[in-house]
Amino acid sequence: AAVIIASGLGASKEDAQEQVSVGMGTLAGSTVMLLTIAWGGSLIVGRCDLHPSRGTAINKTLTPKTSITEAANETGVTTDTDTKTNAMVMMASCVTFLVVQIPAWMGMEANRTVHLITAAVALGGLALYCGYQILFPELQRRKIEAAQAKSARKRGAMFAAHLGNSMGGILVNGEVNAAALDKMFGQFDSDGNNEVDVQELKLALVAMSVTMQDTEVTDGDVEVWLKEFDKDGDGLISRAEFCAGMTHWVLEQAKNISVRSHASSRRSSIDRSVHERTIAGSGPAHAGLEPLLGSTPEREDIEADDDDSDAESEDETPMTKSQIVKKAMLFLAIGMAMVTLFADPMVGAVSSLSKAMGLPSPFFASFVLTPFASNASELVSSLYFASKKRRKNISLTYSQVYGAVTMNNTMCLGLFMVVMRAQGLEWTFGSETVTILAVTLAVGFLGATGTTFKSRLAVPVLALYPLSIALVCFLDFVVGWN
Repeated sequence: AAVIIASGLGASKEDAQEQVSVGMGTLAGSTVMLLTIAWGGSLIVGRCDLHPSRGTAINKTLTPKTSITEAANETGVTTDTDTKTNAMVMMASCVTFLVVQIPAWMGMEANRTVHLITAAVALGGLALYCGYQILFPELQRRKIEAAQAKSARKRGAMFAAHLGNSMGGILVNGEVNAAALDKMFGQFDSDGNNEVDVQELKLALVAMSVTMQDTEVTDGDVEVWLKEFDKDGDGLISRAEFCAGMTHWVLEQAKNISVRSHASSRRSSIDRSVHERTIAGSGPAHAGLEPLLGSTPEREDIEADDDDSDAESEDETPMTKSQIVKKAMLFLAIGMAMVTLFADPMVGAVSSLSKAMGLPSPFFASFVLTPFASNASELVSSLYFASKKRRKNISLTYSQVYGAVTMNNTMCLGLFMVVMRAQGLEWTFGSETVTILAVTLAVGFLGATGTTFKSRLAVPVLALYPLSIALVCFLDFVVGWN
């Protein structure tokens, strides 16, 4: 949208019309791609077994099925109720297109008053949506909870590795040392009753943070540990629950480090020898931390570039509010400068590509190609979060998709209407509008009416992508809306 603003306001009327056509193609392609490929792909990647009685997805559980039909009906994903609300908000944001499209069908394609009203409605909807995100920050809350849980898992595995150093290593022949976990549980269970209550948990976490020179323990940390370990919900952590949960944490962290180590071309023979000594339980006192934390000096520069790092260094002083504002404004200024610089070349490239391919309109190139560049981050992050196969991750994935489409329907459309109002352009995007509304309402209805989606839904949702292209072609070249 910013690209079209930067290039469209300073162009001739004819060029501006073509640039808005490119922008609408990108907008329609972005919305359709997110609601089909990202949504359906996340369903496939994040699918888990469905509980036989409750019908909800079982976190991180996917067993082999005997047939495609069985897999399609007995696996799926489950979201939280807040995700349903986000789907409803996305559907409501579609009204912005009706404000401009209905008058266009009545012969007012170039009515500047209609364009002004549409811009006001769209940007007003953007303001309401931003207010909603501030007042009801469910998406941000889930991100924070996910980060807290991730940090807790890493610190817990670190402490287990520390205790395992004196007992043959936390990993013995690829298996977690049960004796080390029993010793760790004994340090948490101060009264020796084989159960850890909230008070014991907090005291143990405080002692652990002192031992490991970690961050200060908060009530949020206690809640995360209790949520991760207390599977029966009785407010207590039994020995079995503790050992099972900690085993998962240790293996998860060891696997993450192992994957990163093999992917890095900078891994040296020193790293391999440290890893071997850790498994064998030999080496210096801190060797048990190596596969989990990568704390040797040789690995520090590798781990610093890791995308899975949980928090900033404790030695780094947190920025003040004014510093955050200044940094954000600086980045915005740099971004706008880049948009202004590359806007015309980008739009020109799409138009030239369209002509070189013999396409009847720049719309088709911008619909199919541009969204995969402009929305690559949403697509990749959606599939990444979904691959975790947990309810909170798939909820975050779908909330992100619904949020991105809502921004398309409000901010992007509003900025396009500003250009059209300023240049006196015609709204000739009826086919694009119908396609956006059809896909948004179809997928939005699914998200707003349920929380569990079986894997079989992925096929019709993914099929909406080629069908949407076919619908635009039919409306433009058969019905004659072009």
